[in-house]
Amino acid sequence: MNKQTKKLIINTSILAIIILMLYLRSGLYISPIKAHEDSERGLHYGPSKIVHSRDFKDGKYYLCKYDKWISVDEILKSKLFFWRAGSPSFGLENKKDKSVVFSWSRHDSRRIVYGAINDARIKKIEVHLTDGTTLTETKFYDNLFLINWEAVNMKKIIARDSSDNIIYESEY
Repeated sequence: MNKQTKKLIINTSILAIIILMLYLRSGLYISPIKAHEDSERGLHYGPSKIVHSRDFKDGKYYLCKYDKWISVDEILKSKLFFWRAGSPSFGLENKKDKSVVFSWSRHDSRRIVYGAINDARIKKIEVHLTDGTTLTETKFYDNLFLINWEAVNMKKIIARDSSDNIIYESEY
């Protein structure tokens, strides 16, 4: 091996190590699951079980369970094919003595409400928005729900049974 080739191999190796170190410290991941796992690790939360994944324009939401806690982790697309953590995933304690336990969040124009249903009579969750729109969810994931929308603020949340009777209501 001549001196030029040896120098090229050493410099390429050093460059590869530097690029790898920058990538590992960047918070960018090739897999959205890896970004989610790193997000939880950074918050000293989990590891949680993903019970539902929902795509949105800029990424994914992971609806998760961990012990008596529930959370939603926002993972965003970034720089071509990379993924990174979005808004932090703070856990919400599922208090089993309440019919519905929920939290909401907003980031930029994105809004979400998520929670747990602890009353078997509940068959539908409605989110009423300030512009008069009503969003409805009837599909639950391990007794958890996730509703997402754009721009408009939430006015109230209602849980109904199969006969459309109100079981739970909370206004904002």
